[in-house]
Amino acid sequence: MTMTTHSPALVPFADNSASRTIGGMTVENGTDSIAFYGQTDFSRDKAGLARAQALLAFMQQVVTTLEAQKDLPDALPPRKPAKVDNPFV
Repeated sequence: MTMTTHSPALVPFADNSASRTIGGMTVENGTDSIAFYGQTDFSRDKAGLARAQALLAFMQQVVTTLEAQKDLPDALPPRKPAKVDNPFV
């Protein structure tokens, strides 16, 4: 079972740098959104149960955080791409 935590506690929407790995899936925190990428298997064993419980617990934190926000918008405005100076000139 692979369960790596890159931060002591991943608090949904608290920062733009914390991440957590559950199996082979990475959860990256952000102040506006949370990204999930990779994949993990929920095998029919104790390791699969632990991964499923970890994901469920985090998702419940996300739902609780969103429900508690009184001024939750219908949708966020589209992100504007950041301009980056060309390092080759």
